[in-house]
Amino acid sequence: MITKDGSIIRVIGPEVSDDVVREAVLDEDGHIRELPASEWRKFEWDAVVKFMHNYPVYVLPTTELLDVLDDLIEEYKTIEIGAGTGSIGRLLDIKMTDSHLQADKMIQQYYAAQGQPVIKYPPDVIKADALTAYRRFKPECMLGCYVTHLWREGMQGGNMFGVDFERLLPLLKRLILVGNLRTHAGNPIMALDHTEIDLHGDLITRSDDRDLDRVFVWDNPNM
Repeated sequence: MITKDGSIIRVIGPEVSDDVVREAVLDEDGHIRELPASEWRKFEWDAVVKFMHNYPVYVLPTTELLDVLDDLIEEYKTIEIGAGTGSIGRLLDIKMTDSHLQADKMIQQYYAAQGQPVIKYPPDVIKADALTAYRRFKPECMLGCYVTHLWREGMQGGNMFGVDFERLLPLLKRLILVGNLRTHAGNPIMALDHTEIDLHGDLITRSDDRDLDRVFVWDNPNM
């Protein structure tokens, strides 16, 4: 299926079970453990996709991705936005924030109609949208994984609940987004100078366009 933001997600039928994956990758608190990408590739791929759908999570915390993000964060005061289940930020030991949009009853009804599970936000994921999180915590760097941009008329993709990256970027020394060249092509800051890092298959997401998955980095020369 193709989602509203343009990403391609394959629908896995009920005959596929994620039990083996779930048993192997969750810790005693029900959080996803850090694993090398090679360990994830040992599972049947449909079972991994089913796990990501059910958990739910878009980006898996592979060792390779966490190493890249840890290097990029450096000594910057960093928070994660759109953290969801906290699967990435928790392992990076950074503050995690999310608007908790999927806790809204109307959003839950919409997701249920689409057959999509909603996030059950852990207590360590602070309820705050991206701009509120900036004002509250004054980070130098923000990290977002598969975060959707704010839609404005004439834009490709995005939605009305998305992040206003054009407003955020001038406030930060560095912005790091884990995303996809197709899914996030419409993000207006993609037109600005930035760096793209290809993990060559070690960045594992729910997208069927995984060859186009990248880590995007914007640095602010004025900060």
